[in-house]
Amino acid sequence: MHVIDILSFILALLQIVIYGLILLVRYLPPCNVVPRLATLLDETQQLLRRAEEVGAIPPQSEYKDRLDR
Repeated sequence: MHVIDILSFILALLQIVIYGLILLVRYLPPCNVVPRLATLLDETQQLLRRAEEVGAIPPQSEYKDRLDR
């Protein structure tokens, strides 16, 4: 009986650790995705402004309208 108690205790601890990791991983991706997405959108806006300055696209393009929304 003593061995079974030890094994059940170890399994309970392992379950707590795995559950905690799942909760941690669930909240981790937004912290990484949001800054990268914001950087990508800023770069896109800069490229659109530069393309308008050069005359590659008209000043009121649909691309800029979609990005500004």
